[in-house]
Amino acid sequence: MAEVLPFSQPFWSRRPIKSVVQTAEELSKLSTIPQVNAKRDILVKVQTDVFWEEANIFELEEVREAIRELVKFLEKESQKDYFTNFKDNFTVIGEGEAPFYGSNDLQNYRKKVNQYLKEHQDQTAIYKLRYNKPLTRQDIETLEGILWNELGTQEDYKKEFGDTPITKLVRQIVGLDQQAANEAFSEFLNEEKLNVNQLRFVKLIIDYVVKNGTLEKKVLQEDPFRALGSVTELFRDNIDDVRGIISVIDRINRNVEEFEGA
Repeated sequence: MAEVLPFSQPFWSRRPIKSVVQTAEELSKLSTIPQVNAKRDILVKVQTDVFWEEANIFELEEVREAIRELVKFLEKESQKDYFTNFKDNFTVIGEGEAPFYGSNDLQNYRKKVNQYLKEHQDQTAIYKLRYNKPLTRQDIETLEGILWNELGTQEDYKKEFGDTPITKLVRQIVGLDQQAANEAFSEFLNEEKLNVNQLRFVKLIIDYVVKNGTLEKKVLQEDPFRALGSVTELFRDNIDDVRGIISVIDRINRNVEEFEGA
């Protein structure tokens, strides 16, 4: 079914929408101003692709009023004329057609990648990376198609993220699910198995992989791990547990680096 989107004749171009988004971005930097902070939710959502795809005339009017009230707080030298007079005219965009704005104009590549990955965590490949599941070659090809074709180009990717493998980048952005991390280390979360400092060490590892997605073993020699002592000191009486913990870390890293059928 065709989707009806509000639109006024002066807005049938990319420039006005880009101006609104840029204004919202600049205003978002002024969150210490109470009036701006009160409209924070509006300023954040207007910077997303989803808003411009789905906004109705009432939401557009809300944005117009909010920006009209707040634009005075921008520095004089950076102010421009921002037209936010959305009218009740409509156009129809058929199924499968592109949105009426250019996504490359709306956001830079890095922002688009971050936004897409965080908003599509139920997509199979992204889900597997977040929940520590093995990948297939098809999963990797799907991610390449999204990041190298739909959101930008392979050149865009290399410019922003260098030689970082796509799978590792996705895990870094979406992190590792807390429950998945707990399950991976469940054997070592037993208070009867480990002493207090050893247990704290394992929980620090869990916190790290939840936030960063993977863990290079050299990090275990740095703070905050180092504050508890070296691994050999902490586990000098149960070296087998150290091997087990390292094995779990390797498995979490391997699920990012390898795929089934390789």
